[in-house]
Amino acid sequence: MVKMKMGCAIIRTKDDLKMFICGEGVKPNPCRECGYESDFLCDYPVGNGKTCDAQLCWKHAQEVAPGIHYCSAHFDEWKKFKDEGGVIAVLKNVIPFSDRYIK
Repeated sequence: MVKMKMGCAIIRTKDDLKMFICGEGVKPNPCRECGYESDFLCDYPVGNGKTCDAQLCWKHAQEVAPGIHYCSAHFDEWKKFKDEGGVIAVLKNVIPFSDRYIK
């Protein structure tokens, strides 16, 4: 029989309260920014179809689109790109689908 080690995770609630969860099989996934339990992974593309995947709690996950979150370092890069007009430049090249392509 394999004996599971008891682990603990510290969770930060939306009201900024701390909760401690301990028990067999609990594997903490700490936020890279603060160490509390993570709820999200950084979705910033890093190449070859991969994303950053830094673990982030709800307080440190920067939502840039519905369901898309960046860590603070990648959020700063995104903000700079956006502020310098990068999003508009890229979107100018997007051709919307016309009705003839939808069947």
